[in-house]
Amino acid sequence: MTGTKTATALFAGHRFHVVTDAAFDAAQARYLRAFVPEHQLAPPCGEETAVRVRHDAALFQERMVSVAGAASLTVVPFRGEPYRRCQLDEVTWWRPAPDTHLPPDHLYARDAAGRQTVLLKPGAERGERYLMRVVREVVLRCSESRGWTSFHAAAAALDDRGVLIAAPSRAGKTTVLTALAAHHGADLIASDRALVTADAGMVAGVPISVRIGGGTLSTLAPREGLPNSHTLPVAFGSARKAALTPHEFARAFSSRLRETAPLRLVVIPTLHDDDQTLSSRTLDAARARTTLAAVCCTPYDEDWLEPWFAVRTRPVDDLAQQATALIEHLIATVPVLAITAGVHNPGLLEKIADAVTGRLT
Repeated sequence: MTGTKTATALFAGHRFHVVTDAAFDAAQARYLRAFVPEHQLAPPCGEETAVRVRHDAALFQERMVSVAGAASLTVVPFRGEPYRRCQLDEVTWWRPAPDTHLPPDHLYARDAAGRQTVLLKPGAERGERYLMRVVREVVLRCSESRGWTSFHAAAAALDDRGVLIAAPSRAGKTTVLTALAAHHGADLIASDRALVTADAGMVAGVPISVRIGGGTLSTLAPREGLPNSHTLPVAFGSARKAALTPHEFARAFSSRLRETAPLRLVVIPTLHDDDQTLSSRTLDAARARTTLAAVCCTPYDEDWLEPWFAVRTRPVDDLAQQATALIEHLIATVPVLAITAGVHNPGLLEKIADAVTGRLT
């Protein structure tokens, strides 16, 4: 029997025990470490999740045939990638839907005891990435259970002051995050999903790759660890972006990957495909409330149409009330700064960084 290796990692205070086939352990451990924060960790939740990562050609083929023939329901997890979910005995299985761009080289499973399995076809390209899908889903469900609220947001820390950068897709979250890292050495907390504690006092990260566009890259001086901007479209809002692990992004800017920071400012970016001058203003309570509600992911998230790997333990109405109360507390205690600019404005990243840090001082 193939030997196994065990690793333990903490994300948002939740402990994960990952058991991996020995032959795949080096690749899986390296990828897992690229997401693990090293500074200002979240307080522990007291919960643990076991995840088994397996490579087994015969078992994979057998299970793929079984799940393909079972009655299934389509579910859409993060990034809009559809999976088919089915039940075999007391185990729930997920497989990539036939009409997705995902390769049919992996399966997910959860047994009646809540143990998670990632079953990989030997030779699966970049098979180590599939573990993080389980981690993210568990982190989101655990966080909402402890009273935290998730936002479609990036987050950074400057001198222990947390900044939540909240906006819909392609509005400029990563551009603002990059501006703060490049010009003020901000630490990375989150790139696309961020958590705010029940008292609005702390922002915490969800482990997701940093996706950075060619337009943002083109405004930076050549920097070790960043891809060449010429390999990506430079058009603002392009869906094609380079993906960096959190540690890769932090290293590129000589900053750190931390998990939490005291929340001191919310930034709402709106970047346009023109050269308009940067403007910023602090939103009043009514406008801040509407804007934050539009990017709040608790309990409804456009990328997670229903909980899948992890079971939601609290009623949706309860979670909706929690989110509403959190937003009210947030706008009463933390300034909400709206920034509008054109992406072709010369020196945009530096101007954004100065506008944000100027509001923090």
